[in-house]
Amino acid sequence: MRLNGGILTCGCMEDAVNKRYMTNKSPKGRKVIFLNKNGYSFEREQANNLFAEGTELTIKEIYVGNSTSKVEFEEHPNVSFNTVMFADIIY
Repeated sequence: MRLNGGILTCGCMEDAVNKRYMTNKSPKGRKVIFLNKNGYSFEREQANNLFAEGTELTIKEIYVGNSTSKVEFEEHPNVSFNTVMFADIIY
C-alpha cells in the first residue's frame, strides 16, 4: 500500500517528524484490502483475529517509520497493523 500522506514518526528527513510523507493530504478514507501475507506471522495472526483475507478496510491513519510503517483503520481504532500486509484498492 502507498504510504503517501502518512505521519512521519522518524527523523529520517531533517525536521520531518510529525509531518506528512510525500504530500500534505491525509490518507484518511482511502480503501485497502488485507492480503494475509507479508510481515511477521504474529502480525498476520493478530490481523486474522479481526478480519479475513480480502477484507476491505478504511484507513484512519498511517505512521511511517524508518524500517516499518503501521496503519490504523476506521473499523478497528487504536489497533495498528504493518502496512506490508495490505494493498491499495484502485477503482
